[in-house]
Amino acid sequence: MRGPQDYGGMPAGPVDPVKHEHVPTHWEKTVDAMMMLLFDQRRRLARVDESRRMQEALGEDYHKYPYYERWLQAISWLMLEKGVYTQEELEAKKAEVKARLESGNES
Repeated sequence: MRGPQDYGGMPAGPVDPVKHEHVPTHWEKTVDAMMMLLFDQRRRLARVDESRRMQEALGEDYHKYPYYERWLQAISWLMLEKGVYTQEELEAKKAEVKARLESGNES
């Protein structure tokens, strides 16, 4: 059974690389750096297949999220699953960051 993310072997037509060129934003680069650190062989906090499993767990919502948002959601769920932090710790950090951004103090 195919998931909503599985296009393998399906006709899709040519891809125009110029039309789909993307310059990553600062936060996208940050998410990419987090992924590289988590997948690093010395740290061994996560594997690519685990991230893929978490992204596929989005099910029908898979295409509602842009590429890097899927990565970020996968990181979040995976670190929760592995006990790196708790849901309460995650919520507290999100509230802290939101308050900092709303106050205009982004450092």
